[in-house]
Parts: sequence; structure tokens; C-alpha cells
Amino acid sequence: MIRRIVGAAAAVLAAATLSACGSSLPDTELSDLSGLGLETVPCEDTVQMAGIQSDDEEAVIECWTGAPDDGLLATADAVLAALLADNDGAEDVTAALCWDDTVTDAEASACRAILVGDTTDGAVVSAVLALKDPGAVIGELSDDPTDDEVESALAGADVEVLVFSEPASSETGDL
Repeated sequence: MIRRIVGAAAAVLAAATLSACGSSLPDTELSDLSGLGLETVPCEDTVQMAGIQSDDEEAVIECWTGAPDDGLLATADAVLAALLADNDGAEDVTAALCWDDTVTDAEASACRAILVGDTTDGAVVSAVLALKDPGAVIGELSDDPTDDEVESALAGADVEVLVFSEPASSETGDL
């Protein structure tokens, strides 16, 4: 079931996460998302992700855009699956590090994250997905849409994806 809440902007959360970067990253792989109907773009050419950057010279950041047929939430799950497949021994840590999927006319975003290695010397690879124009997509729905109506509206809508890696200790602290 899709949880409909008013949440913090995905870009603000991602920017806060990226500003925490500060130590050497282990090898991680940011997946090629072109098979999901997305194309890589400079982050400054996006609407929701524009202006996001890291102070850490070693941080790896990519932005993607497109209108995947499967919609925002299914695409988020597909990005997670790709990241897990491309990073040997990675663990899904979405529940621990991400907010609940948010779908409103003000914001539609999803977050997925994996841990590569351990919480001390490993890396977290995160993906933040957001509708480019949630008002135009969700705003057209009735006040009480069904999950099927929301998923139908999300299918083929323009999304932006920010994928980045950072030291795990930035997210988990030194345990």
C-alpha cells in the first residue's frame, strides 16, 4: 500500500546526507540505469536534484532522468535490485536509512539504500527518486484515490534519480 504523507523534500534529505561525507570510500558500483528507461544527466540540469553536491572529493554522485513505464515506486525497487546485483555482498539497508515512500501533490519521492562492507569501513550507496512535477501528476487525482489510481498516474511520469555513495560511518556513526 502506498503511504500518502506530507514529507520533507527528497532533495533536502539527500543534500543533508551528502554534506556528511568525509572519509575514503571503498569500491562501490553505481549501476547503469539506462535499462530502466533512464538517461544520465548533469545534476544541475534536473529540477528536484539541482544544486545537490558534496564537499567530499571522493563522493560519487550521478543523476538520471526519464519517464519509466513502471512508475516511481517500481523504478525505485528496480534501482535497489540493480545496486544489490552490482555490489557483491551488499545488504539492503533501506528500512534503516530511508524515509517512507511519499506520494502527494507536493512531493513524490522514494529512497533506497545498500551497505557495501561494514558500518565502520564500508560504504552506503543510496538512490533518491522524485517526480519532476508531482503537482501535475498527483494533483489530477481525486482527493481519495485508490492505490491502483496512484500507480497508474505514476506510470510514465517524469522522474529524477540521484544515486550516490558515501562512507557508511557518515550514516551510521562509528559503531
